[in-house]
Amino acid sequence: MNFKLRQLEGFVAAAETGAFSKAADRLAMTQPAFSQLIRELEAMVGVRLFERTTRRMELTEGGRLLLAQVKRPLDDLQHAYANLRELAGGESGTVTFAVLPSSAFGLGTRAIAQLRERFPKVQVRQIEDQNDLLIDKVLQREVEFGLGMFSHEIPALRFDFMFTDELVAILPAGHARARARQIGWHELAAMPLVLLPAPSSVRRLVDAGLAQAGSHRAPAFEVVNMVTALSMVREGLGVTVLPRVGLEAMNLAGLVHRPIGPPRPQRQMGILRRVDRPLSAAAETLIGFLHGQAGEVARTAARGQRGMS
Repeated sequence: MNFKLRQLEGFVAAAETGAFSKAADRLAMTQPAFSQLIRELEAMVGVRLFERTTRRMELTEGGRLLLAQVKRPLDDLQHAYANLRELAGGESGTVTFAVLPSSAFGLGTRAIAQLRERFPKVQVRQIEDQNDLLIDKVLQREVEFGLGMFSHEIPALRFDFMFTDELVAILPAGHARARARQIGWHELAAMPLVLLPAPSSVRRLVDAGLAQAGSHRAPAFEVVNMVTALSMVREGLGVTVLPRVGLEAMNLAGLVHRPIGPPRPQRQMGILRRVDRPLSAAAETLIGFLHGQAGEVARTAARGQRGMS
């Protein structure tokens, strides 16, 4: 015996509303078509399901038995359908992505907070890593996508540009060059430097700029994270170079930041994903929020540049 889903939905609707007319409205059917639907179901099971009079309609013993058996499975199907619709629409699911540390505590965290407020059923796992390791995680399918720096073409990866991030020099507010419009590489090389470790994309850009100026040398201090670098600068131990994207989430009390160059140290930031792996709807939803935050980063940078002019 093969029940039709529509027949069972109609039967439950009639049982719950107590009237064929109301049940027909719930299923967006005409009343004659709905009555035919119930007659076909009764013919299939070989028993009357409803006692109908001019004043009322009641379930028969067979109707009560059928209702008890099909109500829970139909509710489960409706629940499963709703869950699948949410998953397909990016309103639920799980997303794992990798992000550069400089983008994680500001841009990334704000995007996750917006996503959680709008779609609380989406679970997000954010992994902070250096750019090379981030790319490897995407290639090895350990994460769905990465928010990182474009360094070179990789056939298996696609890069979707989001914004341009610029490195800036950060000095104590009382430094002799604190009011300068920009800091040259030769000037920077003459100062004691507090730099991030060599594997980081930030350090690579700094080393390249110093080398191009013919002034490359070892830093006075090498630290793992941006907070430590800022603390050491605040204590007068040197000058650091950090990405602008992370500064708005940092404590810059007693510090100033200035552009560097020429050449200006910049990096192209965006979404790194495998070309042969479609992203989940939840991942696409999160990327939408990341794009929104990237736009804010670009506008903030533009306002800062106007303020320096």
